Amino acid sequence: MKIFSKMFAGQSLISWGLQLILIYIAWQVADQHIENNLWTITGVAALLLLTYASLSRDGKQRTK
Repeated sequence: MKIFSKMFAGQSLISWGLQLILIYIAWQVADQHIENNLWTITGVAALLLLTYASLSRDGKQRTK
């Protein structure tokens, strides 16, 4: 699990992965492959909270 906490360009690999997932979902919604409904919005909101928490954790690790 230490591989996911490795820092790359100031962010952990988990943060990068979560951001890439958000980009992928946004692209799929824009191309109308995924329906823009409450489930999609709820899922993206959860991913945003996870991304925020991960970036916050990365900031705390940098200050140590």
